[in-house]
Formats: sequence, C-alpha cells, structure tokens
Amino acid sequence: MSDLEAAEVKATDVEVEASRLVRIIAAIVLIVLSATFLVGVFDIRSPKGFDPAGPRFFPLLVTAAWLVLSIAYLIEGLRSPRGQRTQDRSWFEPVTVSALLVLYALLVVPLGYVIATALLMFAAARVLGSRQLVRDAVVAVVLAIVVYVAFTRFLDISLPEGVLGL
Repeated sequence: MSDLEAAEVKATDVEVEASRLVRIIAAIVLIVLSATFLVGVFDIRSPKGFDPAGPRFFPLLVTAAWLVLSIAYLIEGLRSPRGQRTQDRSWFEPVTVSALLVLYALLVVPLGYVIATALLMFAAARVLGSRQLVRDAVVAVVLAIVVYVAFTRFLDISLPEGVLGL
C-alpha cells in the first residue's frame, strides 16, 4: 500500500467517524427538542385531559413519537460500527430538518399555522431530496389548509391565525 493510499484510508476513517459523531449529536439535539416540546404539551389547558377529542391529544401523540424516533436514531448512531462507511446517509438532513422545526416553532404564531406549516413542509421536502418544485408547493399548501380546517372546524382546536387572519 502506497503512502497516498494509506492517507486516503485514514481520511476515509476520519470522515466516517465524523459522520457518526454528527449523527449522534443530531440525535441528541432531536431528543432535547422533542422533550422540550413534550413538556410544552402539558401547558395546553384542557378540561378534557388527555381525551382524544381534546386539544392535548394530537400534540402529545406527535411529540411522543418524535421523542421515541429520536432515541431510536441515537441508538442507531451509537451502535453503528466505527469503521463502517454509511451509504446514502448524511448528517445534513437531520440537522437541517431539526433547524427547520426550530424555525417553525418561532414562526408559527407570527405567520400563522397555514403559512408556517406550508413553508415547513415545502422546505422539508426539498431538504429530503424532492425536486418536484410545483408538486411540493401544491401539496404543502393544500395539506396545511386541510389540516387547519380539520382542526379548527371539526375538532374545535384553535391554531395560530397569523397574518392571514383565518
């Protein structure tokens, strides 16, 4: 093995370990965020408690699932062999989606649920590899509106109106 090949092998090992470390850090950030949101769910006032018809149920379900999946992601990162190169895995996606969720939490009240959710879904689709610009925009807007109407009209759960004043 030449010196150049040995240097390439060492560089690859460093890249693999850095990728593993970034995945572990991303998983920890996801756990902290989901646990924070989960604590926030308990601040939702509801006379119905955790009744599925009450306003706490769905946020509790989503944040609990987010926490479980984040813990699974951390376990997967910790269990992955140190020298094994991961194919089709990137640190960019989990870190960027986490940043999008934090940005969403900051923007959902001032912009409103529909705008913030549509932007989040569109941006997440782009980050996760979709290149269908028009389809992504249409799906994001339609889904945000459908969920907004379903929650506000049928479940009687208020969502932030924002600049649209819906």
